[in-house]
Amino acid sequence: MAPRKEHDFAEVLVDKLFLESFANEQSPYYSNGLDGSQGPALDKFRSRLRWHVDNSLSRRQKQVIRHYLSGRKEREIASILGITQQVVNIYKHRAIRRLQKIMVLNGLSGVC
Repeated sequence: MAPRKEHDFAEVLVDKLFLESFANEQSPYYSNGLDGSQGPALDKFRSRLRWHVDNSLSRRQKQVIRHYLSGRKEREIASILGITQQVVNIYKHRAIRRLQKIMVLNGLSGVC
């Protein structure tokens, strides 16, 4: 069996609104909030989500999520952390799934 190349691994599909909740100016998902529709509910959601990223994820999951949200591709993250692209994909997928479960349990999933 031939070894797989990095480009054989698919990106995990992630809800854009979920990613926007992590928004920072370096992220491709950044929204400046000038439309006025985001309000305090979204601010609360973002605050809770940041808290859970810091306190509910493993060290590696935090590293991967932070790099991903700063706009880096899985391949770049893999070279920075010294792991394979597939492992980056796994960490990212598990972190997002864990955060989604936490937010549903806390009743914050429908805020956005």
